[in-house]
Amino acid sequence: MVVNTFRKDATNKENPLLRALAVRTMGCLNVPLINEYLCEPLEKACNDEDSYVRKTAAICIAKLHDSSPELLEKWGFLDKLKDLLKDGNAMVVANAIAAF
Repeated sequence: MVVNTFRKDATNKENPLLRALAVRTMGCLNVPLINEYLCEPLEKACNDEDSYVRKTAAICIAKLHDSSPELLEKWGFLDKLKDLLKDGNAMVVANAIAAF
């Protein structure tokens, strides 16, 4: 039930901080089953209009690599991380560099 709540919060249209916190929390839970549910919200977070959410997504990609590198390849998150290197926001770029 907790995973469903995080996934719902990750799609909250009104509050970017809530979206970022949901993705970050799911990324911090080092449980392989939860990582499967993280991939879709993480993919959306990489393309979010808010820079804080994209910054959080970059950090979460690095955490996903540590716990489930096969999911990283399956979902193409390395390419998404490369796209974040070209972001217009310096905070996003800095966190994408740190993730690499």
